Amino acid sequence: MSLGSLTGLAAPEPTESGERDYVFVFIKTGPVTNLSPEAQREAFEGHFSNMKRLAEAGELLIAGPFGNPKSDPDHWGLFVIDETTLEGGMAHAETDPTTKAGVFVLEEHLFTTDEPLVELLRLEKEDEAKRLADPDIPDEWEGRRYLLATAAFDAGLYEKSQATEGVLIAGRLHGSSADGGDEILLWLDAEVEPQAKEILPEGVWTLHGWYGSKMVAEMASE
Repeated sequence: MSLGSLTGLAAPEPTESGERDYVFVFIKTGPVTNLSPEAQREAFEGHFSNMKRLAEAGELLIAGPFGNPKSDPDHWGLFVIDETTLEGGMAHAETDPTTKAGVFVLEEHLFTTDEPLVELLRLEKEDEAKRLADPDIPDEWEGRRYLLATAAFDAGLYEKSQATEGVLIAGRLHGSSADGGDEILLWLDAEVEPQAKEILPEGVWTLHGWYGSKMVAEMASE
């Protein structure tokens, strides 16, 4: 699914360092497991159409499912939303039909980064235009596999991570560790664990498989 088009909405002002907050949402296993096949199909069709709506409105910047390695079996996917408060982000995230149906529950955190994540919408729109204009390019959105990495937040390790080649996005995920502390969260230009380990600076890291937009890597290369 393309997360694609700009709407002209003004982005929140960045801080002097270029950092700003977004809302990061873990999509997790919910309590409802006995939906009828028809109700489940309707909920998931709504899940994808709602993501498309949020992306087209400029609200949903990143979305995609987790895969192996999976550090938490209840983690199914993630949203990154263009809001600077949890309340604002969840006002969008909670429109998800699978969440309303109880199939999934949402866990929200502020995510601070100096990466211009709003640029992903522009890149998606440009990529879509290229596909539509060139008959030799398949007219369908394609994602790719990434590995994400988390570690307990440490200012020195975070600074090293930001400067490390192969780290596409580096940010601070607030209150996400088991003890409620902050974590470093990285998107890596890696598809398998050996590649990730070659990229990561020395530290105690947990890896998470994830599938999402190729534009994450394109943004980092600009």
